[in-house]
Amino acid sequence: MKITRIPQLILCVTLLGLALPARAETMSVPSKEKAAFTFDVPSDWKPKGDPNDESAEAGAPDDSAYVSAWIAAGDEKTFVKDLESTLKDSMKSIDAGYQESEADQNGTHFYVVTGSGVDKRAGTKVKFLVGIFPTGGGKVGIVYADYDADAAATTMNVLKGILDSVKVKK
Repeated sequence: MKITRIPQLILCVTLLGLALPARAETMSVPSKEKAAFTFDVPSDWKPKGDPNDESAEAGAPDDSAYVSAWIAAGDEKTFVKDLESTLKDSMKSIDAGYQESEADQNGTHFYVVTGSGVDKRAGTKVKFLVGIFPTGGGKVGIVYADYDADAAATTMNVLKGILDSVKVKK
């Protein structure tokens, strides 16, 4: 092999590695046995489920982002209207001016709320993304994610990918 081909080979291997999706783990809420919905989380985020409170959570390896998911009784419009109550376990405060939107994906209608505030755990400024959707039987699924205001741009892409992976079990 000629030495001039080594940089080309390294470039090809690197690009191939970047093109392949990161390994993900599928999380089930409230549990694998009786899943109301599932979502995918990168395995290096160390996702874990909690059967006691029927939730799942994961955090970015560099602690710049966090995602949590759970189910609750009620309808999605109520949870969107009373966002501060919905996020009371995660956010110390929510800044005015959050944005609401709606989306249809994987056969389910989602209400998506984005905004910023102060994280309850770390006490730092974060941006957040919340997906709220019906799961049937008078219950809703909630996927909450927050990330440091100065987190890398790719972090938001990962969080959006997590939200896009949500599939309600029918």
